Amino acid sequence: MFMLIDCDNFFVSCERVFQPRLRGRPVVVLSNNDGCVVSRSYEAKALGIPMCVPYFKIEKVFLANDGIALSSNYELYADLSARAMTLLRHRFGDVEIYSIDEAFVKVPPHDNYFTLASQLRQDILQQIGIPVSIGIAPTKTLCKLASHLAKKNFKLCQLTAEPVLSETLGKIDVIDVWGVGRRCAARLNYLGIFTALDLRNADPKMIRRNFNVTMEKTVLELNQIPCQDIELPGMAKSIISSGSFEFEVNNKAKLEANLAEFVDCACLRLRRQNAVANGMWVELHSNRFSESHPQYNHSCLVSLPQATDNTAKFMTAMAEGLDRLYRPDGWYKKCGVMLVGLEPREAPQTNWLSDTGQNEHDRRLMRAFDSVNARYGRKTLYFGAQNPQAKAYLKREFKSPGFTTSWADLPKAT
Repeated sequence: MFMLIDCDNFFVSCERVFQPRLRGRPVVVLSNNDGCVVSRSYEAKALGIPMCVPYFKIEKVFLANDGIALSSNYELYADLSARAMTLLRHRFGDVEIYSIDEAFVKVPPHDNYFTLASQLRQDILQQIGIPVSIGIAPTKTLCKLASHLAKKNFKLCQLTAEPVLSETLGKIDVIDVWGVGRRCAARLNYLGIFTALDLRNADPKMIRRNFNVTMEKTVLELNQIPCQDIELPGMAKSIISSGSFEFEVNNKAKLEANLAEFVDCACLRLRRQNAVANGMWVELHSNRFSESHPQYNHSCLVSLPQATDNTAKFMTAMAEGLDRLYRPDGWYKKCGVMLVGLEPREAPQTNWLSDTGQNEHDRRLMRAFDSVNARYGRKTLYFGAQNPQAKAYLKREFKSPGFTTSWADLPKAT
């Protein structure tokens, strides 16, 4: 049996853990540069605030209804997500982290799964402070549907027994089945398949001929035949770190400072995966909505002579890539880097011309670098290309304090 644990309105819920004043009021969390709505409380949804709407379009109406808008506090959300996932691992062992606020777990045989899920929900709420919805089903595809239904009803939904299962699937549009996109849904409709029940009753071999083996597995999973197991995280094939600016930039020094922040972030994630990278893509993008400046969207690959996790070497590569891409007459709205050619740190492909002593020196240097910053705070040590004020380019006017990630922002009891 599988369970899908999905945190309710996750970003808003994280903010409410440390700010009781937000409870019962319409709250939205905004994307980078306070652009679009990316998370809504139930009160905000009741006002008709749509997802991903630009904030400036709903600001007046929202504030008139006692609404509160907050900038994204990614550090807080990541920390509370990690705590929730740790609780799940302690309880069930292997956990498939589907997103920052969703996770699949495989549950051993139990007399009453509903009671087990109810207790789990209470434990997460009590220990982490985050409300969750839980879907229970014998396959991951059914579990995804159960989780979706749980959000709308009593926060728990179990899809196992007939005739409830068939009745439920008959009410779900085929486009809402996990793995069925708009194009596939249109083709399924052409074949007379309009609901999840229609898809469950379809001939798996016919579905495979007209689509692929993945869609065939979806049909089998809707028939309670497990075709997917818990997927444990493996090494990423690449690491991307990028972002847009509040205003367009045409100053090379500012672009270099912003890119340096992305390089620092990407390399830290690289080391946390115990990996090294062989190269880096550097990219620059203009504002695609601008009518006053020409469009410019280009990237280039900078290869390294030896795979490494040394941030300094990627800073040098970044500067080389920026020299290739930068145009003085260009106006840029977004930039970023992508580390590629990732390999395990302990078993990289050997370059016989490389200096093994230098490689070991780089590892010790980065270990000390990370240790100091972990103990005394981010950017206690930083590279010269960086801005001493982390992410100064990112507009977050309504950001809440780092309640769990900064000593200075720890909540004070009064």
